[in-house]
Amino acid sequence: MRSPGLLRVRGIVAGLYLCLLLALPASADQADGAADQERPATESGVAESAPAEDASVPEEQAEPAEEPQAPAEAAAAGPEDNSDANASIITSPEAEHGNELTASADSDEGHEGAGTATGAIERMEALTEELAPAEPEEPAYVPPRDQVTEYLRAIDRTEAMTNAYSTELADLYLGLGQSLLDKREYDSAKEAFQQGMQIVRVNYGLNSPEQSNYLFAIANIESTLGNSKVVDQVMENIYLINARNYGEKSAEMIPVLDRMLGWYMRNRPLEHEDSRFADMERAELLAGRKAAIVEEHYGLGHPETASVYRQMGQISWQTARYVLSRGMSIERGLVVAVGSPPQNPNARAISIKSLVSSGEAAFAKVAASVNSDDSRSALEKAEAVSQLGDWNLAFGKRRTAGDLYEQAHRILADDPVYRHYADEYFDVPTPVRFMQEDLLPVDPGQVASDNVLAVHMTVTEGGRPLDVEIIDAPESFPADHVRLMKRMVSEMRFRPRLVKGTPEKIENFVWYLSLDDPEWLP
Repeated sequence: MRSPGLLRVRGIVAGLYLCLLLALPASADQADGAADQERPATESGVAESAPAEDASVPEEQAEPAEEPQAPAEAAAAGPEDNSDANASIITSPEAEHGNELTASADSDEGHEGAGTATGAIERMEALTEELAPAEPEEPAYVPPRDQVTEYLRAIDRTEAMTNAYSTELADLYLGLGQSLLDKREYDSAKEAFQQGMQIVRVNYGLNSPEQSNYLFAIANIESTLGNSKVVDQVMENIYLINARNYGEKSAEMIPVLDRMLGWYMRNRPLEHEDSRFADMERAELLAGRKAAIVEEHYGLGHPETASVYRQMGQISWQTARYVLSRGMSIERGLVVAVGSPPQNPNARAISIKSLVSSGEAAFAKVAASVNSDDSRSALEKAEAVSQLGDWNLAFGKRRTAGDLYEQAHRILADDPVYRHYADEYFDVPTPVRFMQEDLLPVDPGQVASDNVLAVHMTVTEGGRPLDVEIIDAPESFPADHVRLMKRMVSEMRFRPRLVKGTPEKIENFVWYLSLDDPEWLP
């Protein structure tokens, strides 16, 4: 099957040839007509010579007479033709040569006939084949490129053109390590990252922060392989390198600490069942370092200061819950104990009091930051103080919690905008939750549905739920989940109902628990 390009070229050539064929018969007809006009005169023996110029003949009609006669016409006229006529036909050697070519062409046409057309068609096809574009060949299979091979070739070329410690090689080794990591070739990937980091150290110095990218990549590998102690060393190395380069209290350390903290949140989530106390401790330490720098550079009343201290308090809350839920447990040779240290020399005493104090200090900073920010509303200030009260209530410090709740009530009561809202804001108990920034009371007007559980209970002045019952649980909710949710609610703490700032017990309280909230799901 011929390609569309070939067909188009053949069509163009055929069109040109058709125009040529149409033009040739017209000249032949003119020549035959001239011969017919001269033939009678030849037969009678009278030779006539055409006048050189006739003014009475229009110019358009005179032009055909001026064309040279073909030799075929002269032969038709016979030997008796007037010599003057012959002289008018052949006027120069060039013209004579042209007439010979014309005569040859006419002779071929006369003797060969259709054969001439056939030959022309053959020549046209040959020309078409030459001009036509080559038919596309089937593309050969090209295997996908191997990224590792490409990086190795690029490294070899760069080393040959520059040297073994060229700065361009650092990025190439980083890409090589990532490609090897995608193939789960961990040892080779680690070697590539180490080689890239060595090049950075040679070019930018031993404490250059550019090493961080390679160290984070190595930490990912060690974490995947389960080498926790090596991970701790790598992360500490990241901190020391950047602290030496920028300074421990420099504002440039904020993104470094934020990145390190984010790494722990992603790779060592504190709420995971396999989380380690050491990871929580390091995360809390990083958050504390970040909070101190932010407060020093932005001020206590800056929104970022409140945000970072809240983050520190949330980590303290998760750490405290972790320790309290386990009591005493063994993790990779480390005994986490509550209270006095046990006799095991590898044991480590974890003081609940220190954990509670750390979280309390963080939320106290949040309250101080919000209350020193003039752009904050009275409601935001009251909520920050109430959250500090919630922390104390969660760990059994009811008197301190009551004082803080009363202080929050006064903030609203003294404000002209929120004065009417003071009693309503504390009218119903609110679950103590520290993992959300806005801890507003649950709307009691919600209607139970497939996504909401209605929980009936009594909440004491100390925020403890009693006589917990799940009302009309949806059929789609398994019975074992209902029992689990009932136990979870019984172990929760609620911010108690306040009347004029004083905690009061409330009976027949219905709390609507949203099943869309992942914190409540079993």
